Amino acid sequence: MTVFVTALYVIAERVGTNRIMRAGGKFHYPFGNPELPHELEVKWRRKMTEAALIALTRRVEKPTVFTPEELLAH
Repeated sequence: MTVFVTALYVIAERVGTNRIMRAGGKFHYPFGNPELPHELEVKWRRKMTEAALIALTRRVEKPTVFTPEELLAH
């Protein structure tokens, strides 16, 4: 099982990726946000990683797009 973290989630859906998490940062930094100060970026990266791990535990039958916010809200 995998979670594909990407800003190009529409393409991931089209090719049939099952678990897709919308990247929270810029296209070139799906797990980073260079606009944040270092300390805040580290916290931000941890949040993204935790969300991806939650997505990994979700049962899906078809391509499903998750957002970090919805995954961490539960």
